[in-house]
Amino acid sequence: MKEEEMKKNITNYKIAVIIPVYNTEKYIKKCIRSFQRQTFKDFKLILVDDGSKDKSGIICDDMAQKDDRIYVIHQENKGSVEARKTGVLCEQAQQAEYIFLSDADDVVEPDALEKLYNTAIENHADCVCANMRSYWKGIKIKSKYQRPCFNIEKPKVYSQKEIINNIYISCFGITDYPVSIVAKLYKTSLISEAIDFAPIVKFMGEDLSVTLRCLPLTQRLVIIPDVIYNYRIGGGTSKFMPYMLDDFLALYNNKIKLIHEYTMPQDAIFYTNIELMNILVSWLKMCKKQGNYSETQIEEEIKRICNIPEIKDAAMQLCERENKNAIAVMVHNGEIKQIHDKLMKQILMEQRKDKIKEILKKF
Repeated sequence: MKEEEMKKNITNYKIAVIIPVYNTEKYIKKCIRSFQRQTFKDFKLILVDDGSKDKSGIICDDMAQKDDRIYVIHQENKGSVEARKTGVLCEQAQQAEYIFLSDADDVVEPDALEKLYNTAIENHADCVCANMRSYWKGIKIKSKYQRPCFNIEKPKVYSQKEIINNIYISCFGITDYPVSIVAKLYKTSLISEAIDFAPIVKFMGEDLSVTLRCLPLTQRLVIIPDVIYNYRIGGGTSKFMPYMLDDFLALYNNKIKLIHEYTMPQDAIFYTNIELMNILVSWLKMCKKQGNYSETQIEEEIKRICNIPEIKDAAMQLCERENKNAIAVMVHNGEIKQIHDKLMKQILMEQRKDKIKEILKKF
């Protein structure tokens, strides 16, 4: 679309919904339709086709022709981080008062935007955070775990000081507030500032990299207990991601910088170091299970990990604690065989559990 034509089509609306799209032809229609069915009508749906190789882009264009609330951007593949950034910062989105972000394979409840917008207006909020649940093959699954921040009966308002004191710690290893950027309504100026930076990660932790910047900029946050977003399980998390550890190390360095910038009452460095040790185990499991690393390759990877400066420092700090972290001790002492044996034992237990699950599915 030419620039002159695009400007003619721009009108002000309350909400811009941004959805990065890449090879999701199986799910994108259902996602779009969940927004078309919204009780709240004053929104623009902006689809960013990030160089899809399947029919996703064609589907987006076809649905845009039938609904003038849909606007499609096509770009070369840059990854979901840059695709979201493209959508948020595009001229169409900047006309909106608020921005809502969604993944292309998820769906929202019919009153999602209405609940979020009404709450934002009533409470003069920069951001409204709602609850979400998983769904699989169209079946909505009630989670056994409820994040503590959602144990409320009515909207709860947080000031900027309360965000730093009570909420921000969730970005550093505590599971209280969801660090994902979906199921939230942001003031356009807020999310635009938070997302307009060079990508820290390629994929792993992309939401967290934005939330780390967004929360300290938020002057007024409202959390509501309502479930408005359905997250499809069974995505690509079981695939081997060779950049997983690099992504997390980049996040780790960013977190340490922010810990010193924003003073929190909790021991954020401790939680961040513990999280790093847990990530190491997850990374090694992925190398073995999805990456099919040989025994020699696993041992070489363990050796490499134990000599990464950030990991060495984190392990040393944890070893200085009275209640020492087991993995940190092994890393600090360079106990390659012990780490390998512990890893293999955990993998074996997980494989047994997976086999039992497969047997139970047949009944």
